[in-house]
Amino acid sequence: MGYYHSTYFAYGFQITDTHPNDLDDLDTQLQRHREQHGGDVGHLNAGDYDRDMTFLVTHSTEVTLGKFEHVTPQTHPAEQYEAWNRELKAAAAALGVVARAPGWLVIPDLS
Repeated sequence: MGYYHSTYFAYGFQITDTHPNDLDDLDTQLQRHREQHGGDVGHLNAGDYDRDMTFLVTHSTEVTLGKFEHVTPQTHPAEQYEAWNRELKAAAAALGVVARAPGWLVIPDLS
């Protein structure tokens, strides 16, 4: 048995961990929210092997091993951050989870 390493770079915040069996339900709820309200909020479930964490995210990309991402406050205009913040807050409210202050996250995943 081997391990697979990946790293994600995403804008969002951590929410209460979701059991792997409940991720399909989370996907369905987020899809319904996007259809009704627009936006582009999804989720990311990643972490240390069998201790994955769950995140609500907007912009997300996988960072290839040996590569890097460079982000400055000017990478996206202020209006984009404001829109993402509103979308994340609305999605959290729709899911009944606590909305935290969003930011850029580096999330290593081991599976």
